[in-house]
Amino acid sequence: MEIVINDTNILIDLYDAGLLPYCKKLNLDFRTLDVVINEIEDPEQYAAVRSIIDEGTLSVYSLSGEQVGTVFQKVAEYNGVCNLSVEDISVMVYAIDNNCRLLTGDKTLKDKATLENIKVSGILFLTDMLTRESVVGGDEMITALERLLSSNNRLPKTLIKERIETLKRMTSL
Repeated sequence: MEIVINDTNILIDLYDAGLLPYCKKLNLDFRTLDVVINEIEDPEQYAAVRSIIDEGTLSVYSLSGEQVGTVFQKVAEYNGVCNLSVEDISVMVYAIDNNCRLLTGDKTLKDKATLENIKVSGILFLTDMLTRESVVGGDEMITALERLLSSNNRLPKTLIKERIETLKRMTSL
């Protein structure tokens, strides 16, 4: 089972798309950090994420003192180079130390993590997996992807629209 560490925006995108409850059906070990959970300000989003924590789908970890030290070293190193938050750097440090995939929609974080040789994926990694493994049907995924398009303007619109068109062709067969 592959371990994935989730950044805040992935959890929010999953919520916005209506896909959060399906994560338990994937063969992934979903993890995040306490500092990431603390970033979720919307009460409904927080309640939905809390529910997948309570059911055991998402595990929440804290960094060790040594890892926190590494985070602050990297904060100093990246100062003026890129605008990654402490939370962003924290999930990156966790991914390095645990040799796991980092899930994020933050382009700066993706780019920096890639330079650190971390496997990085975004929301489409999960939507593709949900579809491929028949956890979510074509029509429902089309609706979820359309919700994503309307809720997050930073997502790769062209790629999402391509997936919607592919799913429409597949569901009309």
